[in-house]
Amino acid sequence: MTEPEVRNKILEIFKSERSNSSAEFNESHFMDFLTNPAHEKNTIKNSFRGVRKYYRFMDKLELEFGICFSLSDLDRYYSVDKLTKKVLERIKKGKGNKMILQRRNEEKEKYIFELILLIILAGLFYWQGINWISIIATIIFGIIIYWILSSKIYNKAHIKKMNERLMMNK
Repeated sequence: MTEPEVRNKILEIFKSERSNSSAEFNESHFMDFLTNPAHEKNTIKNSFRGVRKYYRFMDKLELEFGICFSLSDLDRYYSVDKLTKKVLERIKKGKGNKMILQRRNEEKEKYIFELILLIILAGLFYWQGINWISIIATIIFGIIIYWILSSKIYNKAHIKKMNERLMMNK
């Protein structure tokens, strides 16, 4: 793929992922414009919604181009031009992409935080019984656990899709 083709595809995916696809955006920090209203420069990962939008956008790029970003790549903020260059660089590194994906496959899921929340909730019910505090805590803990587990399930599904995508490239 040529640089203009990659750039256009990135912008197409960006527009499909945005909350407001027709709004103006600044190409020097375009990822902050994934949400509506846009975040200040390089602050998209400072909110739960921004983090989710950012990583879903990067996941779509990985699937579209058959690449894998390293953790350090995912920690950076890119302009459109820098991201285009990074994608072209990752396309050229076929073995590197497979190594990153292999590391992701080998990661074991840890459910320590969720388990701690459930133990706290069980202790609360044991000592307090059913009352308004335990009901509110159950709702809050349930939302937190749901948010964490849904992100883990999405991540596992993404890794599975990436495995299929990279196997097609063989």
